[in-house]
Amino acid sequence: MRFIKNTIWKDVFEGWKQREADDSGWINCATNIKGWPNWESWRKFTATQIGLNNLTWQIFKFTDPMKEIPDILIGPYGGWQSRVKNKNQGSFNDLLNNPEQFNFFKKHDKINSMINNFPYPTELIGLIREDSSKIVCIEGHHRATSIAMAKKQKISINFKGDITIALAKLEKDRVNILDKALERGTSKNPK
Repeated sequence: MRFIKNTIWKDVFEGWKQREADDSGWINCATNIKGWPNWESWRKFTATQIGLNNLTWQIFKFTDPMKEIPDILIGPYGGWQSRVKNKNQGSFNDLLNNPEQFNFFKKHDKINSMINNFPYPTELIGLIREDSSKIVCIEGHHRATSIAMAKKQKISINFKGDITIALAKLEKDRVNILDKALERGTSKNPK
């Protein structure tokens, strides 16, 4: 990866909003599945829960996305973490090394659509765990999975330009926030 510029959480969140807030699938997830009044309140809860608004943010460009992105760790979300053995430790490569998950995502319409027509421009959001120096995906799981799936199947993706990631450091003494976020979940009223 190569450093591009410094940024602030407000701008990072605005990018997230532009990518998701008008998508009927994400609106349905926020309101009908997670119980929030709208997309923004759901995602702001996630941001506050992990403390994203208090971190120092930078934008980086992936120099080899087919190599770099599959190594990113899956973020602290129950739906994704339920698919890997080691919670908050598994990468997108690890996910697809499980034959059951590989077969599931190989038939996944959204993943296949992204392999065939990767969204551009694209920016992911992640945290650098200071305990392991690994990046955790906060936003961009489907895009990361599509890249890992294409790599595993030896399919090239036309990226149509640069892929960037907004990154902040998660200090060693705060890494446990990922486990707490996973345990709590993102529903408005957890069970």
